[in-house]
Amino acid sequence: MLKARASNGVFILGIDAGNMARLKAGRPIMVSLAEMGGADDVLLVYGETAESILVELQSATGPLHVAPKEH
Repeated sequence: MLKARASNGVFILGIDAGNMARLKAGRPIMVSLAEMGGADDVLLVYGETAESILVELQSATGPLHVAPKEH
């Protein structure tokens, strides 16, 4: 995985084929933004649909705060 931060502050996470295989196998990837000057962690997950991801995460963690869909 490529982890970088652009000069405008945008965090960049580059997913390679090995990462995709891991995600598709149901093994999420936790990324700490602290190593790039951020304050949060990001959990990368994969699912066939956004709804299937939501159902799986809610069954594992309980209710989530979900951002509105982009149009």
